[in-house]
Amino acid sequence: MIINSCFAQSDSSLIDQFSNWEVDIVNDLKDSTLVAHCKSKDDDLGEHVIKPGDKYFWKFHENVLQTTLYWCNFSSKGGQAFGQVFWPEKSHWLSDRCNRNTCIWVAKDDGISIRLGVFGLYELVYPWK
Repeated sequence: MIINSCFAQSDSSLIDQFSNWEVDIVNDLKDSTLVAHCKSKDDDLGEHVIKPGDKYFWKFHENVLQTTLYWCNFSSKGGQAFGQVFWPEKSHWLSDRCNRNTCIWVAKDDGISIRLGVFGLYELVYPWK
């Protein structure tokens, strides 16, 4: 009996696609708490009050159909912002910015930014309104 080796080996890129993810919401505001209310189609994570310098995070497993989507409403002294913090990708915009399956969103004076991987730089995505 001959077994084709492609069935005996795993495709690490496929395993990585469906691995666990983490989304971090960090309050980098100097003098304001951050209120974050995050949810998906299936899960309402509730409202979280994040003190300056603190963070709130959750972990999840992306579904097989790769349709997992999370969004958040943010509010602080600076205003309000709303946006997606994890979404199904047709490009690599999000995964290029998330480091090792961790997406770090940071509240700053100008709005909500995403941390650019290991570089320690930030890209403003959702300005305060």
